[in-house]
Amino acid sequence: MLVSEGGNSRTTLINNLSEKRQMKIKFPKGFVKKRQKKPVSSDICLIVHGAVLLHGQQQKQITQADESFFTATQLAKAARSLLPKTTQKERIALALPSIEFVATSLKLPAIVANPKEVINLQMPTLLPGVTEQLLLSVEAASEGEQTCALWLPVKRATELFQAFDKEGLFLNGLLPRPLVVLPHTKKHFQVYDEDDKTITYMKWSGNVIQHWLHTLKVDCHEPLFQTQLDKALSSFSNGMEQERKTSLSNWQGMPIPSPSAYNYAFIPPHAGLRMAQEARQKKQRQMKVAVGALIVLVIGGLLFANFHKQGLEQRLADLKRKDTISQLRGEVVEIEEMIGPVKNFPHPDVILILEKLNAMIPKSSWITHFHIEWGTVKFEGYSPNPSELIEILSKEPHISNVEITRGTNKERGKEELKFGISLKLKGLNWLNYQSEYFSES
Repeated sequence: MLVSEGGNSRTTLINNLSEKRQMKIKFPKGFVKKRQKKPVSSDICLIVHGAVLLHGQQQKQITQADESFFTATQLAKAARSLLPKTTQKERIALALPSIEFVATSLKLPAIVANPKEVINLQMPTLLPGVTEQLLLSVEAASEGEQTCALWLPVKRATELFQAFDKEGLFLNGLLPRPLVVLPHTKKHFQVYDEDDKTITYMKWSGNVIQHWLHTLKVDCHEPLFQTQLDKALSSFSNGMEQERKTSLSNWQGMPIPSPSAYNYAFIPPHAGLRMAQEARQKKQRQMKVAVGALIVLVIGGLLFANFHKQGLEQRLADLKRKDTISQLRGEVVEIEEMIGPVKNFPHPDVILILEKLNAMIPKSSWITHFHIEWGTVKFEGYSPNPSELIEILSKEPHISNVEITRGTNKERGKEELKFGISLKLKGLNWLNYQSEYFSES
């Protein structure tokens, strides 16, 4: 028996390293296009090595009596001991031993919109007999090249996140330990990771995991197994640069993983929700700042115009008995006409409107676009029940003419429906303002 790529059970040799056992995924046309990546990163990286939890950057470690007792709770408590002053504002990545993951070899197009969605649909073929919910991490290789998909149980990721959260720590990513070694610039690299119980070999090429070989060291005591393992390792490129990690001391002083490594990070479901909420809140804060800046500009313009007007009036008072009085009076009239549309502009309190909308709209809904023109407020966003928003807004006494401006639709990757709504603000006399300053005569 030799180990299979990514597997931890004893099988016959790693035949899935050969071309004839690789899975070739076919993607619908809708999936074949460039995708935009959202970078994931962490401020701190902790490494699990045997019975030791290591903070590579600070060269600190916590050792358990036996690695079999390194439960999610114990890992979180050990992390808190290593990071006594860390808060949930700092993001933590946890590098786990390779035995925690399962890998499958496959081929897929280099340009895909969302390979995870299609590969997840074909999980029964890739991992027959597996019924447990799994997280998937995969990157598309060059056309025709092999790549490896990594899998991690959702239950394990959730337990780790909740245990860290209980200790006041934010665990935002889980990484296979060999990925921590990847350099920042090189596109071709090999990693040999060995601990007391396992051996993992990873070949990195074209910014993807091209080969992944994991085995238990106890199996190497069998001569036939060792022969097959040596043969499998010899099939990889010998000319490629290789990093060997064979002891705990090799992991001391490890820097933060490279961006390429984070492409394979597993994000616990609760961590993904928290980061999405933080991103929405940041966008809302930026929108409020932009609106505030606009209001400051309008107020500044009014102050400047009034100051200029007062200066002209003072000059007019000083020159009453001079021939230039009529000229200055004309200038004052021009200034009055010029600043009239701005001075008498019935500007709504945009911040107050945003705050009222935020208070009225359920937390499960949010606004992505906001526009005010001539007393009409138009906005778009996402909600699980747009019709509920219409009903809520229609009951507001300061709002009228609530209408849907676009049909609701569901976008790929989102549970909520996209909507567009317009409404009018009561108490703003736009008709008189338009008639006075912008009527055709």
